[in-house]
Amino acid sequence: MQPQDRRTALRSLLTALTLAGLHSTAIAGAGCCSHCRCQTRCRKVCRLVQEEKKITTSCWGMECEVFCVPGPSTPDCKHSEMLQPKTQDDKKICAQPRRLTWTSWIPGCSGNVLTKRKLMKKTITTKVPSFKWVVEDLCPQCTAKCETVTVPEATEIPPAPKVEGALVLAAQKVSDDELAAK
Repeated sequence: MQPQDRRTALRSLLTALTLAGLHSTAIAGAGCCSHCRCQTRCRKVCRLVQEEKKITTSCWGMECEVFCVPGPSTPDCKHSEMLQPKTQDDKKICAQPRRLTWTSWIPGCSGNVLTKRKLMKKTITTKVPSFKWVVEDLCPQCTAKCETVTVPEATEIPPAPKVEGALVLAAQKVSDDELAAK
C-alpha cells in the first residue's frame, strides 16, 4: 500500500470513529436530567438565572504639581583646576596637563509659581447582577426543587426564549425595601 493511500485510509477510519463517538454521546445525553442525571422522563424548562456581570468604567481626573518659574541667573565666580590625564600606571600615554575653567551661577527667582496639570485615568471594575434565561432538560423532582429568582422592581428581564413545549419558571419581583430586609 502506498503511503498516500495509508494516510487516506487512516483519516477515513478516524473520521468514522469520531462520528460514531459523537452519535453515542448524543444518544446517551437524550432524555437525561441536567441536574441529577437520572433517566426518567424529562421536560424542557426555561429557567431565569441570576449571575454576576463585570462592568468596567473609566474615571478621569487631574493630578496637580506646583513648580517655580526660574528668573534670569547671574554669574558668581570663576573656578579653575588643572587636569592630569596621565597617571602613574599609564606609561605609554603621552598627554599634557590641561586647565579646566568654569563659572558658577546664582539662579534667579521670578516669583512666579505655576501649576502643571496632568490628566489621569482610573479604571474601576464593578460587579452587578445580571439575568439570563437558560433552557434545560429537568425531571419533575428537579423542576419542583428549582428556586424562583428574586428580581428588583426596576430591573429589566430579557424575554423568555420561545421553545416549543417548554415550561417557563417565572421570577418573583420584589421591591427595594423587601430586598433590603432580606
